[in-house]
Amino acid sequence: MRYTNRHILEFLEDWAPQSTKLEYDNVGLLVGNEEQEVSSILACLDVTPEVVDEAIALQADLIVAHHPLIFRKLSRITSSDATGSLIYRLIKNDINVIAAHTNLDAAPGGVSFVLASRLGLIDVHFLKTEEVPSHPRGRETGFGMIGMLPEPMDPPEFLDLVSDRLENRGLRYAGSPERIRKVAVCGGAGSFLADEARRQGADAYVTADLKYHEFFSASDAFLLVDAGHYETEVPVLKALCDRLRDRFPEMEVHRTSVNTNPVRYVFQEQPQKMK
Repeated sequence: MRYTNRHILEFLEDWAPQSTKLEYDNVGLLVGNEEQEVSSILACLDVTPEVVDEAIALQADLIVAHHPLIFRKLSRITSSDATGSLIYRLIKNDINVIAAHTNLDAAPGGVSFVLASRLGLIDVHFLKTEEVPSHPRGRETGFGMIGMLPEPMDPPEFLDLVSDRLENRGLRYAGSPERIRKVAVCGGAGSFLADEARRQGADAYVTADLKYHEFFSASDAFLLVDAGHYETEVPVLKALCDRLRDRFPEMEVHRTSVNTNPVRYVFQEQPQKMK
């Protein structure tokens, strides 16, 4: 069967409807033509020069990204501008771009669900549900997830679990509950759900992009963990690729081999003294 960008958009609309995106967001087909044929897809979090190189090498027709390449209004597309240069190369190489961002955050089985699964949570449900009357199947949507650890853990054990499962040795955290059993998560920037996690009795909340003053909301009964934006979102790529392969078995679906995380960590055995 001949597949086009329109078929991929319909697949994503069924799973993560554009009506569920946050108002500020920019999702859907950002570069390309709905009727262009697609036989090979590359999935990624971020469209970077290295990812575009990879797409060209793989002869991919389409990049499906979590973070929108075009987020703010563009006044021009030129090769001297960082975003313009990428768009310029994509068009020259007939590579289309679709973004599934906050609509994939809000989807059943989306970013936060995959994060909860990666941490081994059970009995999970949305931390905050959203009502979307135009949802095609009337399914529940929302942001964040909350569930239970199979067995209680003390904070050091839980932090080791998060670090190992998300492959991040640079966790930031505050708080010191005696035991952790009920856990809330939100992939990416999720500080807006911290109060809801606490209200629902979570012992710990795992998210990313927390500001300094937000850590003061942690306590002896509530552990607040910043596990990294990239690290809390990148697990969704496997779920995205698996669903694409199930829906389009004749199509080549690749998960990027490029680590697009712009954050790097320095680890020291002893902290430097302030001068």
